[in-house]
Amino acid sequence: MSRRSKRGFRRSDRVGQQLHEVIATLLLTEVDDPRVQQVQVTDVEVTPDLQHAHVYYVLLDQREEDLGVQEGLERSEGYIKHELSNRLELRYVPELHFKYDESVERGRRMDELLSNLDTGAGNLDSDNQEE
Repeated sequence: MSRRSKRGFRRSDRVGQQLHEVIATLLLTEVDDPRVQQVQVTDVEVTPDLQHAHVYYVLLDQREEDLGVQEGLERSEGYIKHELSNRLELRYVPELHFKYDESVERGRRMDELLSNLDTGAGNLDSDNQEE
């Protein structure tokens, strides 16, 4: 049985939303590392004990994971955690685990495949009409 608050959301979900907003803002405006300039945070999942947060990200200009970006995020983790402790009222700031969000790339590939099917189906229909 899932423990939910009166509002219907788990605390870990609410903390994840707060972390998402603050981390996205920090990466956009305050982290000076050029490797993370094109990072967009897509989701933050926090464990129920609030000890770990998985921060999922994508790159705005690229379609593939860049290892330099991962290193930049890991180097910025200390600063980000420090700022999270200043901005959020949490007893403990969770350990941050940055992960490239592959679901966006999978979605792009699916769109490409579907659009190829659409154009292929259009060609088949026109072939059938000529007969």
